[in-house]
Amino acid sequence: MSGTTTISEAISTDILAESVKLSQEFLIQTIAHINQLPPLQDEKQIVINQWVSSITMQVGTYVEITTLITRMIQKRYQKRMEGAKDSHINLLFVMKGINQAHQKGDLVALEELIKYELKDNLTQWKIDLIPQAKRFMSA
Repeated sequence: MSGTTTISEAISTDILAESVKLSQEFLIQTIAHINQLPPLQDEKQIVINQWVSSITMQVGTYVEITTLITRMIQKRYQKRMEGAKDSHINLLFVMKGINQAHQKGDLVALEELIKYELKDNLTQWKIDLIPQAKRFMSA
């Protein structure tokens, strides 16, 4: 194996490790943000719109980051992260439900979807998928 290939592989591994670390930190921040969600029935529409927009942006960014991580793992290790695709699909359905509840003004459903469905899905990343990504790198 050439020295250039070894250096390139080391850089690739470092980038992947740093990406997983940053995605974990971003995930923790997003879950903390969800935990701070005020009772939506008590909030003005502008605050609700800001929350939904903020959560949507955070989840969108997280999906982009984790999609890149799963692709890097697949390319680097020729293995798929089990459950990542299903989790992304579930996130899409939850976000669709959040959007529909928001459009209908159904604050109870909106709050439930954010506090429980979205948080549960993101927690799966925290307890299952991020550790799985770390195991690929340590193997």
